[in-house]
Amino acid sequence: MVKHIIFDCFGTLIDTRSNSLEATQRILINVKADVDTKKFYSDWKKIKKQMADSPEFLNEKTLFACSLAETFALYHIKADAAVEVKPMIETLFGRRPVFSDVKETLKCLKEKELDIALGSTSDTDSLLFYLDQNQLVLSNVFTSEDVKAYKPNLLFYEMILNRSGWRREECLFVGDNYIDDVYDPKKIGMKAALLDRKRQYAGMHLMPPPDFIFYSLYDLLGALSDNI
Repeated sequence: MVKHIIFDCFGTLIDTRSNSLEATQRILINVKADVDTKKFYSDWKKIKKQMADSPEFLNEKTLFACSLAETFALYHIKADAAVEVKPMIETLFGRRPVFSDVKETLKCLKEKELDIALGSTSDTDSLLFYLDQNQLVLSNVFTSEDVKAYKPNLLFYEMILNRSGWRREECLFVGDNYIDDVYDPKKIGMKAALLDRKRQYAGMHLMPPPDFIFYSLYDLLGALSDNI
């Protein structure tokens, strides 16, 4: 039986749109680098992910600056990453609306007296900024900065369980990334639902499979009708 639902935030509840790519383009213009924006951003994300997996925890703002420095070095760009990273940091406090299916779904879940939480790879101040901006109120909020671990590190999910006191078999993790929001939550005994808004996982053989797959949050209540 599901008693506690833990939502991923960005890409699941909050639409990040193309803010990060646009910030990357601004950075490249500022440093007068004639490189492909999408390729640069892709390499930057990979380097940032590698740094996030290192034993020493760095918050997201620091990760952006440190990984940008390494990406500049990869592209032989001579610039001060600590200064030039500013457009990306600004995206952490910009305008990002919730998806149209979020508020009504959360309202219905709260009426069923379920615990609703967020489990987000983000700094705490930026996440709270967006919750306030979109007038979202949840009973529990867990960030990577708070628990000192990033998804998909198993410590991230274990810390949520430890701090909430919830039984893992009564938790459902909901998100748009198979590895972060399905594979590893299931590894520690949670149920997991994949929200495939863009149908990017269509036709893929996912093992282990999500307990639920849906394309809109409106489908969540129906999917859970026999598990609440």
